[in-house]
Amino acid sequence: MKEQKSYQGYRFDLLGCLTALAFLLLLQPAVGLTQGEGNKKGPLDDELLENISLFSEVLAHVEQSHLDSPDSEPLIHGAIRGMLRTLDPYSQFFPPENYSDFRSESRGTYGGLGMEIGMRDERLTIVSPFKGTPAYKAGLQSGDIISQIEGKPTTHMTTMDAVELLRGEPGTQVTITILREGEPRPLEVPLTRDVIQFPSVESKVLKGDIGYIRINQFRDNTANDVDTAFETFSQQEIAGLILDLRSNPGGLLRSAVEIASDFLAPGELVVYTQGKTPREEYNAEEGKQQKRYPLIVLVNGGSASASEIVAGAIKDHGRGLVMGEKTFGKASVQQVFPLSSGAAVKLTVAHYYSPNGVDIDKIGIVPDIEDPWFSRSEIQMLRKLQNHEDIKDFIETNGDDILSQLEKAQHASKEDTEAASTLRKYQRLVDSFTEEGIILSDVGLKLAIARQTENDLDEYEYDPRIIRAMDQLRVFKIYQSSLKTDGLE
Repeated sequence: MKEQKSYQGYRFDLLGCLTALAFLLLLQPAVGLTQGEGNKKGPLDDELLENISLFSEVLAHVEQSHLDSPDSEPLIHGAIRGMLRTLDPYSQFFPPENYSDFRSESRGTYGGLGMEIGMRDERLTIVSPFKGTPAYKAGLQSGDIISQIEGKPTTHMTTMDAVELLRGEPGTQVTITILREGEPRPLEVPLTRDVIQFPSVESKVLKGDIGYIRINQFRDNTANDVDTAFETFSQQEIAGLILDLRSNPGGLLRSAVEIASDFLAPGELVVYTQGKTPREEYNAEEGKQQKRYPLIVLVNGGSASASEIVAGAIKDHGRGLVMGEKTFGKASVQQVFPLSSGAAVKLTVAHYYSPNGVDIDKIGIVPDIEDPWFSRSEIQMLRKLQNHEDIKDFIETNGDDILSQLEKAQHASKEDTEAASTLRKYQRLVDSFTEEGIILSDVGLKLAIARQTENDLDEYEYDPRIIRAMDQLRVFKIYQSSLKTDGLE
């Protein structure tokens, strides 16, 4: 027995020395930074050394006494994940294989479901589904809580654990269980994985004179794509511009600053960060400014991080009108530190603050005009109409331009028999859905139709929030014209 105690003591001391030495080596750069800042309490204080000793003691017991004989790598990786989870929802550890996947996702092409996930109130939450992806088509929403993946509870999962389960070979299925506010029971959602490729920027000219730019994610090429859109607008008589940041989960800070620079005066503050390091400011870049169109920015609960930086800068400087719903409130600064093994650690190092000092990470951006879009019940009705056969038949029977026909018919005289016939057909479609228990406003039903026509402008021009934004821009145009007429501009 004495020999065993001696052996245990030897193991504790050896593991303690080795572990402490490893931590000392890893923390050496941090020591220099801390001392350089004049912080009296460095990371290698007595309390930390005691806890390192405690860790090595537990590790020794596990290796010597546990029923299994676990490999050291999963033990250490698990310990690192647990340590980071106590810090905040966004700090993560990437083993070598996961770090490679993370870099692929940052470039905008990867295999999976097409949604951004993260931790909110210690629960795995959907930040935003990407348009056109399996997650988007299945009707997943920002704020949905993922309670299970393939029957496995997510209670103790990290974001990276969940990503590993959600990704897989294209064409394979995964079932998730979600909890959604307003739904009495959990929802089981089967999803088919796909290769996820989506454009960073979409741009259109709507109704002949409204420039529209939708940014899906802030990536390396985003600023160039936005510049291309502005070149197109410069060749037409554009009355105003809609910048759509809805369901954009963020991306690169550099990209956000470049985009904000398109709209702000050179040198104006875009955002600043505050953490252990001194305040760092990011200002609008010289030579980036585009033509100063009247501007409306659309946001919702899925707008996060870099989206909130751009929307916050435009709002605080009064450059445009922000419309929609309060944003997600995820604007903490993460820095990735590659490790010698090919792994990496992503740490939250600061928070973003809007030019007026709003801590975006805790509050989010509150729109100038709050517009809830559809009610929860209407969203449920819209989901029922997704790929509905009756809508498909209605379009095939009446032509892909049926929405334009309806618009003309609603403004035609009562004596116009063709218009009356078109309106009757539309009313029969409305009645058929009512019989199914699907009740939607006129604008909601037209959006459902627009999503199934072949005309790629329909989905934009019949989007209720875009319609509202266009109306605001037209009011502004009329106001500007009146000023010119009165010689007051």
